[in-house]
Amino acid sequence: MNKNLTEILLCPHCKENLELTIIVGGEEVEGSGPMTPGSDVATGVLKCACGDSYPVIDGVPRLLEKGLRALPVFGESNQVEVESLGHQTDDYEYIRQSFSREEWSIFDYERDKTWGWTLEERIRVFMDDVALSRDQLGGKVLLDAGCGNGTLSAALSTLGMKVVGLDLNEGLGKAGHYKSRYARELSSNVEYVQGNVSNPPLKPGSFDLVYSSGVLHHTPDTKESFRQLVPLVKEGGRMYIWVYGRRNVLVRIYMDSGRQLKKVLSPKALLTACRLLAPFYKVGTEALDFLGVMTFRKRTVREITLDLFDAFAPQYNHRHTEEELKAWFKKEGFANITVSGKQKHGFGVYGDKGRSIFELQDPTTRLEDKGTPGRSTLQTTVLPAPLSPETPVSS
Repeated sequence: MNKNLTEILLCPHCKENLELTIIVGGEEVEGSGPMTPGSDVATGVLKCACGDSYPVIDGVPRLLEKGLRALPVFGESNQVEVESLGHQTDDYEYIRQSFSREEWSIFDYERDKTWGWTLEERIRVFMDDVALSRDQLGGKVLLDAGCGNGTLSAALSTLGMKVVGLDLNEGLGKAGHYKSRYARELSSNVEYVQGNVSNPPLKPGSFDLVYSSGVLHHTPDTKESFRQLVPLVKEGGRMYIWVYGRRNVLVRIYMDSGRQLKKVLSPKALLTACRLLAPFYKVGTEALDFLGVMTFRKRTVREITLDLFDAFAPQYNHRHTEEELKAWFKKEGFANITVSGKQKHGFGVYGDKGRSIFELQDPTTRLEDKGTPGRSTLQTTVLPAPLSPETPVSS
């Protein structure tokens, strides 16, 4: 974590500024103390005047509403006295466990793809979603709200942006370790924060672009989570969210049947069940694809396991309509409200907060549907060189 990140961090309890204390060798040092290679601050404490304190572990500020009480190991291994008030609900605790302790805990940064897409495809999808070119994105500050395993957050820095990835995932330290694999020489422009998108511990007006894809519908209240992110967008900035749409009857039966397992299984047991189901799912979908009945992305059994768990495990799976989302954007004063990123499972909407800071897109970078799996792509030359987990990274 770069110390400058503290300029946009807030206490999730009282929304006041935080003061950083660096810890070296288990002992407190001044905030201007020694740095560690590759990360300005590897271990530390962020203290608020209200009495809450939050750890920095593996270079990631852990701004959960429970503060340090959610991470007792930290207090045991560091000779510091820290108190925390904390008001996190059981709902969010289940969400944190299912996504971080199980789903992303088995993600292999060396070989796995997310949702069966290469990073080049995911970058194309992102640019299509937000309808912005590389030139427009260069020099901007992006919040990836609900960044999951953090690979896309890191890869997006290759478009010239500074990126902050926010997620409940307690494995973000691992994401930080691997970020140079995806961001390359721009890894210093990528930061991760463990926190709640429904109560973001970030200062208002800090971001040119707020992006949240496939996340808010997994919170207790999609609309309220959306409202909590709105203040983070600076005047003239853009906000984009992607959510589940109203699905057909067969998909609802499949999803609802699978989610019945969640009611009787712990997240860990559910993950085991998904591992057992994944090979059968792979054989079945590849047969349907071969016969031309339906089209499916090519995925490994491991990647299918993650997909199944993502479908069955969430505490919440809200579905919405385009008119709903457009009404939310309108009520919050956004302009240029546009539906984008439509696919069979859902859709996205973006809007500009007042007069856009992004220059008008050049006619040569118009959006066209060229068949990237799931969504359309930007048919332009603004993309960086292809990136994938298999791409070697020079040290």
